[in-house]
Amino acid sequence: MIRLLKDYLVILAGSPRGGEDTWESLYKYVIDYLDADLAICCSDRWNQEISLFKKAKFKWIFPEYDNYLDYYDANFKGTWKDYFETGKETGLLTSGSVHFVFKDMILKKYLSILKNYKFIIYTRFDQKYTDYHPLGQDGQILIPEGEDYFGICDRHAIFPSEYCEQFLSICNYVNSKDSLDNISNFNNCETTFQNHLVNINLIDKVSRFKRTQFTTSLQGEHTNWRIAKYKLYFFKNLMIKYPDEFYDSIKNTINKNGLLLLFFKEFRLVINYKYLQIRRILGKLKRKYEKK
Repeated sequence: MIRLLKDYLVILAGSPRGGEDTWESLYKYVIDYLDADLAICCSDRWNQEISLFKKAKFKWIFPEYDNYLDYYDANFKGTWKDYFETGKETGLLTSGSVHFVFKDMILKKYLSILKNYKFIIYTRFDQKYTDYHPLGQDGQILIPEGEDYFGICDRHAIFPSEYCEQFLSICNYVNSKDSLDNISNFNNCETTFQNHLVNINLIDKVSRFKRTQFTTSLQGEHTNWRIAKYKLYFFKNLMIKYPDEFYDSIKNTINKNGLLLLFFKEFRLVINYKYLQIRRILGKLKRKYEKK
């Protein structure tokens, strides 16, 4: 009989980007709120003096790859190479091929640990939260709304641990003939994730919740895909990667809790939201004037 450690395990997989301001929101709105354990999965190239390493119950650290495709060469003999070639310009090859490795490593090495929990939150290091995380739901894979890019957002999900094996098996899908038979017109990380969920018969378990988190980056941080260009004012060196994601997160939090409450809790975020809101209004007026 499996002994539950806690109800929730949060797994941060990838590159520890985003900085302490970002991770403080993770502790406040996710880890502490849900009384969750924390696991981090990353390579040994990163500084281990950061707060995440002190907070984490599990530290799944592996030697950095010069080329993550070497992992596939060593572990898979199917269609993975042909599949990644279809996503050279979409981030699938440069970014997706890396992220999928983390899922496969966790699947092969740490599955027994995951099954000691009722729910798994699988996410990235660089998510800044604006409100308390929704609770897990039996029989459902909860994913934030938006950022789908013709598929389903693959940055964050909470699901019952009984789905771990299927959810994490995306490399098996990429390495199979099924992946080549179902290539989307715009084949990227999100369409691959969606097709994988279809292939393992979990797509009907997906439910969406209002987004209250957005992707950050410290100024000058290395990234395999999109470089952050939008400054988050009143935060030291913190950038927004996707303005729409930030805008929706703050808007949803205001709609739920009210502007005044959020201002007292996160006044710096509210000021940035209002600034972006004004810029959007002025942009619309400018385009309207130019048409005339």
